[in-house]
Amino acid sequence: MRAPSGIESVRECRQCCAFCDRLVYPAGCVEAQCPFLYFYDDEASGRRYMGCLHKVFRGEIDVELFEQAQRTRQGFGGMRLAAHPLPLCRTGVERAYYGSGPAFECVNPDFWQEPDPLPGDGAFDLRDGLDR
Repeated sequence: MRAPSGIESVRECRQCCAFCDRLVYPAGCVEAQCPFLYFYDDEASGRRYMGCLHKVFRGEIDVELFEQAQRTRQGFGGMRLAAHPLPLCRTGVERAYYGSGPAFECVNPDFWQEPDPLPGDGAFDLRDGLDR
């Protein structure tokens, strides 16, 4: 099986039958008061939504439903990583399938480690490209 490259190698592993995905937890964005978390009110429905400016997770989340889920024992949970996580993102890995035997044994334990930041992950500063 070929190894994935780019963002695919950060967000998913398909090297065994377990199929692992890296998730980002929006509750961590709220708790950290992430400056890239946005909120908007949909005038047509009267609902408030939140999303990630960097599209680390792609979907927009209904804030009322998010808050309801957060009050439960399990909480809202994670969303599949859509872009390379920022240093402040809370991420985790979940297996899609559980089974027994060699086909389900992890052959890529490094995937469970935090991904290395991409060059340029950090504070965005327009002055970085200027000659001084």
